[in-house]
Amino acid sequence: MNLKIEYFKNYFFKENDNLYILNKDDSYVKNFGKQWKDYRNVQIDSINNFSISEDYLLDMCFQKKDLFDNKNVLEIGGGAGRFTEHLVKKSNFCVSVDLSSSVYHNVSRQSKNLIILKADFNKLISNKKFDIVFCRGVLQHTENPKKSLLNIHKFVKKNGLVIFDIYKMPKLGYLHPKYLLWRPLIKKFIKYENFEIFLKKNIKLLLKIKRISKKILFNSNFLSDSIIPIWDYKNQLNLTNEQLEDWAIMDTLDGLYAKYDFPQSNKKIIKLLRTNNIKIVNNNKIKNFFITKII
Repeated sequence: MNLKIEYFKNYFFKENDNLYILNKDDSYVKNFGKQWKDYRNVQIDSINNFSISEDYLLDMCFQKKDLFDNKNVLEIGGGAGRFTEHLVKKSNFCVSVDLSSSVYHNVSRQSKNLIILKADFNKLISNKKFDIVFCRGVLQHTENPKKSLLNIHKFVKKNGLVIFDIYKMPKLGYLHPKYLLWRPLIKKFIKYENFEIFLKKNIKLLLKIKRISKKILFNSNFLSDSIIPIWDYKNQLNLTNEQLEDWAIMDTLDGLYAKYDFPQSNKKIIKLLRTNNIKIVNNNKIKNFFITKII
């Protein structure tokens, strides 16, 4: 067995020199496998010549630019590799875990200091610990986010760091139109593939309607989202019109077809961490970003 894979005790099927398979099927994350197969390049900094993902990574690290330098890093939920490509450059060694078939499309798959695991991180048993665990955009999409949050801390060394986020609960909670209306309605009556075709054909018109409705409705994201559930990053990200359309299609599919979506309030996460003797090093209460360590 490759020395690097000894970070875990589980039996893996070796796909090639740096890709190992534990779970062959995509289980509850099939939509993410489809998403990253078709939209892999949309968010990748090196392909688009922008720094959106790197800037986001730094934001999650509270602008500590040298945090990953010469560290052994576990990335949970690597997807297509929007953050992986930066982690492998900065770290000594990186293991990237994802349950979905996105592992086959990770942009950094050939990096020499990277091992990719197709596995459910909640089922992994760590034989060794990492200096840093990085987990972005994952926890709310698991069946039990609180349990998953505690589990990712099992992989970090004493005095090591866990960097994570979890989508913040809207003020209306599950009464928000995304949860109360649009997701159950669209998922029940429209297959992922058919809705994707619809979006591709109509995204220009949909974004135009979304933007007009937002202006009419006092520039309110909540009200415009209630009428038309299309993700729009205009004036938020420095993207071309074509890129804005790609991001809109990708994140609309992401937001409406996830099997599990359990956002959490900042207060509940703080309470959970403190109850389990996990020290909060940094906390962005607005974005629900955390850096923690075991004490």
